[in-house]
Order: sequence, then C-alpha cells, then structure tokens
Amino acid sequence: MSATRILPVAVRNAGDLATICAGEGAKSDPLWERATKAKRQWVRDRLAELGTFAWVAYNGADPIGMIQCHPDRDPMGVGVAVIDCIWVPKKSRWGRGIGSKLLAEVETTMQRQHRWFDGKTADGMAAIAFHGEAEGQRSAESFYLHHGFVHVDGDPDLMFKPFLPETVWTPTPRAVVEPTTLPDDQARVTVLLGPLSCPFQFRILSQTGTYVGEKLGMPVTEVDAVIDPEGYLAHGGHPGILVHGRPLQYDLLQRERLNEELRGL
Repeated sequence: MSATRILPVAVRNAGDLATICAGEGAKSDPLWERATKAKRQWVRDRLAELGTFAWVAYNGADPIGMIQCHPDRDPMGVGVAVIDCIWVPKKSRWGRGIGSKLLAEVETTMQRQHRWFDGKTADGMAAIAFHGEAEGQRSAESFYLHHGFVHVDGDPDLMFKPFLPETVWTPTPRAVVEPTTLPDDQARVTVLLGPLSCPFQFRILSQTGTYVGEKLGMPVTEVDAVIDPEGYLAHGGHPGILVHGRPLQYDLLQRERLNEELRGL
C-alpha cells in the first residue's frame, strides 16, 4: 500500500467526494447513480459558497476516505469548524489511521488564518458523532473522544475540541426546515430529492417514499432537484417527504417509528 495522501476537494476532484460515499455495486444501481449525481451538484454549490470545505484521502489515484465540514460562529464570535462527516468506506482500510490523518488535516488548516473566520484562526472544531457504526467499525464517539473532543451539553451527537482550554462555544441550534406544501401534494406521497451532502440519505429518502406509497396505497411523485429544479424550489428547496401535504418525520432507518407515524395519518 502506497502512502496515503490528503488533498483538498476542488472542482477537479469533486467527483471523488461524491463517488466515495456510494455503496458497493453503485455503478449498476440507477438510484445510487442519481444519488451520486445529486451529491456532485451539492459539492459544486458548496465550493462556490465556502471554498475548500472537504478533503479526500488517496491511495495512489484511488479515493479511500473523506471528511467534510462547515463554519459556525456563535453570538460571542467564537468560530468553529463543524465536521459533518468523516468516512472510510472499505472495511479492509479501517484501523489504518486514515480517519486520523483526515482529521489532522482539518485541524492543521483551521489553526491557520482562514477566510471562514475573517482571516483569523478557528477557535476549535466540533463534530456530529452519529451512532450506527457497522460491526467491527469504531464508533464516531470513540474516535472523537480519542482525539480530544468532549460532549456538548444538550445535544447527544455533538462534540467539541477547543484549540485553547478556556474557549467556550455556544453552538447554533440545528434547525429543522420543513418543505413547502403545494395543492398537488394533498393526494400523493411527494418525495423531495435535493442536492444532498450524503448519497445514502438521498437513497433512503427515495426508498422511504416508495415504501410509504405501497403501505398507504397512494401514488408517489419524486421531485428531483437535478431533473426538476423549479419544482424542487417551489417546495422550498429542501429535501423531505410529504404525505397528504404533511411532512413525514421518520424514514426507513427508523422503521418502527415510521410505521407508527403512518398509522396516525
């Protein structure tokens, strides 16, 4: 195995950030292809908005890991780089320090003067430590604890690492934005597939829409932002699922809660 290289994501390698998130067999799965295409659009939009926001690890020319983040500034002006996702897809590469190298690249970058923080260094890093690791995979919580992060009060998934011990950060609340309902949505299941940071999320939304339509005996309409940008923006420009015009709260990752929600419709 050649030495791992960490490169920032730019227009030239934006496709690598999109494809590394797709699962095995993605090239032969039309839904994965659509999800990857949506992520490419999201990456282009994100680059235009934030500049460099993600890095990819390479073994030779092969992308083998990724990390992506965004800036947050609290009311006191404390500037933090929030890691949205760090991902090494292949089990054969787990435990080889790839995630640690990706994290170190972000930390080094944010400890320099940075455009996100008005030419100053960041005050720290935060991370969304989602649960649900695969068998044999280190949990995100354990990974971040190992690298000096601590839990943030009031949010079980949020962790923080200050660059100076006395730094106190008040995170911006994670907003839940509901889609806009249109008249045609009243008699159908409407699946809003937007440019998303995660192809897996795109795929789950589509699969959930199909499941809900079959469960309720309702027609399903997908509004894909890549194919129908006007229709997507007319619904508010946010991903989600509407049933009888009402936003659905759960998806197939929480099947029991989803079924309970559907029984109440």
